[in-house]
Amino acid sequence: MIGIIGGTGISSILNKGEERIIDTKYGKSKVLIDKESDVVLLFRHGAEHNTPPHKINYRANICALKMLGVERILALSSVGSLREDVVPGDFLIPNDFLEFTKARKSTFYDGEDGKVVHVDVTEPYCPELKEVAKKILKKRDYKFNEGVYVCTEGPRFETKTEIQIYKNWGHVVGMTAYPEVVLAREMEMCYTSICNVSNYAAGISKNVLTVDEVLETLKEMEEKILNVVDDFINYEFKERTCFCKSALENAVM
Repeated sequence: MIGIIGGTGISSILNKGEERIIDTKYGKSKVLIDKESDVVLLFRHGAEHNTPPHKINYRANICALKMLGVERILALSSVGSLREDVVPGDFLIPNDFLEFTKARKSTFYDGEDGKVVHVDVTEPYCPELKEVAKKILKKRDYKFNEGVYVCTEGPRFETKTEIQIYKNWGHVVGMTAYPEVVLAREMEMCYTSICNVSNYAAGISKNVLTVDEVLETLKEMEEKILNVVDDFINYEFKERTCFCKSALENAVM
């Protein structure tokens, strides 16, 4: 089964399936299950976009997908560009991340059950799924880059000084990639992300960033995003051979 995780505005173009509330040991998670396509849709911020990034129950969401039998996750995110050559309206596939979050539950192994587990994230994004994402974007002739995703706490946007620092290390900045990607690895699920670049970050753009700017770019990218999701859902996946499915076997405990 495939899991699609959506962010800002994505619910308006992927809103289909049977709604279910999944009870997990970490809390409840609301999903849409499209049995016909064997797909689970999950909206991080809620269908009404009323949960800020630092309040999302990432553990409940990833656990719910695992409980439903999801093996592969495509995460969609809106991000700001840290580089002038990463242009709003294009896509970016993360190949690594840096995180500057502060108060998020970021592991399933927090010592409560007496276990200490160190999972390898040398390659945090599944290499097999990453290649699928690249193949889909190339086939569609959609412009994209690869690079490092810098994850901040939110919900505020970053200052110009912060962006000046981040741009030396990363390519885009967002608020939701972490801890999703790590939690998926801990659950031995394959996880990749396709980011839609909605704006230049503070100080990169000459103008003050507005919500209207972000939503306008996202609106322009809606059809492309939907095409990418359809291609991913209908992709003929073979048996998983990546290290994601055996992450705990190779973890340090």
